[in-house]
Amino acid sequence: MAEIKELLEMALKASSLAEEQILKYYGSSYEVSWKEDNTPVTIADQKAEEVMRSFLEKEMKDIGFIGEEFGIQNPAASYQWIMDPIDGTKAFIHGVPLFGTLLALYKNGKPCVGLIQLPALKTCLWASQGAGAYVDGKRVHCSSVSILEESLVLSGTINTMEDKGLGESFKTLRRASKLYRGWGDCYGYYLVASGRAEIMVDSVVSLWDIAPMPVIFSEAGGVFSTIAGEASLFNNQGEPIHSIYEGYTGLGCAPSVYSKAQEILSE
Repeated sequence: MAEIKELLEMALKASSLAEEQILKYYGSSYEVSWKEDNTPVTIADQKAEEVMRSFLEKEMKDIGFIGEEFGIQNPAASYQWIMDPIDGTKAFIHGVPLFGTLLALYKNGKPCVGLIQLPALKTCLWASQGAGAYVDGKRVHCSSVSILEESLVLSGTINTMEDKGLGESFKTLRRASKLYRGWGDCYGYYLVASGRAEIMVDSVVSLWDIAPMPVIFSEAGGVFSTIAGEASLFNNQGEPIHSIYEGYTGLGCAPSVYSKAQEILSE
């Protein structure tokens, strides 16, 4: 099997192919369809996932896929590519550039490679096991801010926090911080892992929404877990620990503020 450097190169190439498809449609006219769960999907989502799967299938043998648009393929394979072609489809539809492509590779449930590509902003954050985290080729690290009172907190929608019973605890967290902004989805994790914010919180996510984060945050010197403190997304048998569809939560932090943030959110 390919070395970790080659696997990272595959991921970067796959995401660049997805970017080409996405930018063909960004800012133009296209039909928006709605899934049964009332989330939108566009031809850009579908084409981007198609090109990533097609490319990776040609590059590697005996691999599996878990993707937002086309589901699970070959779940028994040791290597699993997990992808969200457009994380933040609502932002994409509204012409807001804070959406991204998420791609991660796991081997027997352990993260190898992860990336966050932001097509409209022309930037990419990537990491591979043991090799560090980078933004556009420059090594990055999580913030050295050591106290919550100096932290920038980010999240998805507050309405969802309240719907999931986290309204009061999240209010405590954001009011204890220096600044709060709603720069959610993958853009929020991008900012925390690259040292520009300290805390990103998701009250409900699917596996593909957070699959790149464990390796990215580990290599950037930060901490990623579910809100309950689960650091691994898979169990020892290589199986997801929760339902892959909206069964997870997410908490990405600079190292010194993780414990306090996780404690508050768990109250």
